[in-house]
Amino acid sequence: MANREFRKLLPSDLNLVLQMNWDFREGFTHESSAKKFLSNPMNWIYACIQDNQIIGFAYGYELNRLDNKGNMLYIHEVGVLDSYQRQGIGYQLLTDLKYLCKTTGICRIFLFTQKHNTAACALYEKVGGKKTSDSRDDDITYFFNDFDDISDKLTQILTCSN
Repeated sequence: MANREFRKLLPSDLNLVLQMNWDFREGFTHESSAKKFLSNPMNWIYACIQDNQIIGFAYGYELNRLDNKGNMLYIHEVGVLDSYQRQGIGYQLLTDLKYLCKTTGICRIFLFTQKHNTAACALYEKVGGKKTSDSRDDDITYFFNDFDDISDKLTQILTCSN
């Protein structure tokens, strides 16, 4: 297997993020918006990088709470390039995010998907996501708030602070 690095992206990773326009979809990123996004430590792009290319990612936003239980992480999108799917990359991205949340005091991760996206639903459930009972129509909300299943012996996670 090729050498893969899993980590939170920083402002110095701007060129990697801009390359996502060609690798994932046109119009995915815009230079000034990506600079602003990456410069805010409350914004997250956690990525799998291989050969100086993002092959998988989860991006979202850390949200403050009023109840002193810790912030929450909203994951807006999870993506893995087609040629790298079914290799455990999405699983590792979300498992690493759970570990990072546990170690930084973030109390919960949540995301939305659609019922017809069966591959995503299977992934989120495999990683420990729980569907809310009030999910309606085609929308499903998954919560990850039990980080006790995270082993302290995960793959080495490179965390970088801004």
